[in-house]
Amino acid sequence: MNFETDSRPQRVLSRRISVAIAVAAALLGLLALYRANHYPRTDDAEVFANFIGIAPQVDGPIVRLNVRDNQFVRKGDLLFEIDERPYQYALERALSEQAALEGQITDEQRRIAALVSAVSVSQAGIHSSQADVNRWAAAVAQARADVSNAEQGVNRAKAEWTYASNNLHRLEPLLTRQFVTVDQVDRARTSETAEGEALKQAESQLRLSQAGLQSALAQYERSQSVVDESKAYHERTMS
Repeated sequence: MNFETDSRPQRVLSRRISVAIAVAAALLGLLALYRANHYPRTDDAEVFANFIGIAPQVDGPIVRLNVRDNQFVRKGDLLFEIDERPYQYALERALSEQAALEGQITDEQRRIAALVSAVSVSQAGIHSSQADVNRWAAAVAQARADVSNAEQGVNRAKAEWTYASNNLHRLEPLLTRQFVTVDQVDRARTSETAEGEALKQAESQLRLSQAGLQSALAQYERSQSVVDESKAYHERTMS
């Protein structure tokens, strides 16, 4: 009886000690995790960072550096300035050479202009007369198209007048037999007269178009003769 009474408090004490050890271990683990996350330490750690190489479009000595290490920059910020004096000297030298070359070109152009003045005049005459030829050639083409349209108009008017005339001649004998009315015959006669007038107008338009074509052809031939004369003059100036 006394042995069991003495061992029971010992078991309770051992349980409490075990629980305390487990709690202490958990607390130490949480503390270690907190320290590792917020205050990391190591003996062989490596740090990596992104390096971006920046190269200017032209090379040269840097006269001013507007940024420092690890500075945050935005798009469009001026990072550094390159000495512009060598490029300014090269630009001035190039401008001087350009001015000298332009002077030589001007002198050469004047000499060429003096040599080809007569040729230029003759060429201008050829171009002008050739322009007249082209203009009258276009006029001839348009006149031919007008004649073609007028011929088609005559053909249409003639076909319509033929139909109206045939219709009138068909109805007139039927009037005596009272197969048609007087009004129908009158309308047919009026239509035949109108179509006859339309045919006359179409034929008159055709004659006008043909006259315009003949005039355009004559003007084209005269302008072609002027071109031939201008070319002959140009050959004389070249010789």
